[in-house]
Amino acid sequence: MAWGLPKLPGLSFSDPTKSRHHLRGSLRFHHGHRFPDTRVTAPGGEPTDVDSNAFALPDDSVNYDPSLTYGRVKQPALPQVIPRWVHYDQRCLNFTAFMKQPVFDSPDEAYRVRVVNIIYFLEDDTMTVMEPHVHNSGLWQGRMVKRDKIPKNDLGESWHWKDLDNGKDICIFGKVFHTVSCDLYTKVS
Repeated sequence: MAWGLPKLPGLSFSDPTKSRHHLRGSLRFHHGHRFPDTRVTAPGGEPTDVDSNAFALPDDSVNYDPSLTYGRVKQPALPQVIPRWVHYDQRCLNFTAFMKQPVFDSPDEAYRVRVVNIIYFLEDDTMTVMEPHVHNSGLWQGRMVKRDKIPKNDLGESWHWKDLDNGKDICIFGKVFHTVSCDLYTKVS
């Protein structure tokens, strides 16, 4: 290269002895792993002059502020508060219970045992009582108590899931239901 002449457009000097004009990669392999290559060479593996090295070396980390390039570091988002009615949507506690229904007109039996399902909905603390359909029984079956907040006592307190458990007597509108078992989700919860 001619050192005395300036580099002006249209005035280029090429070395006819150079045959490799490719740019080196910025990574090197050592023991099968890639590492950044800090060696500075010109295209083709030629050594560079002093003026080129000043621009090729990495900047001093004290003077360099990465937030100017990449933006400010974002603070972690606050944990989202999921409303109770969304968190417990379509989740319910299912208890199997029975009630003793008095029979007045029969000399053979004093009461009849009726099996029911007590379903407690976690999303809004409501309950329903349903009797499973028994084919050809001759009894009214289906929903015994519609879904609503069921009062627990005369003070106006409602039944809560903490009040329900296996082996408890639950009085709903004057009828006493004795819980016998529950499903797997209810046991785990």
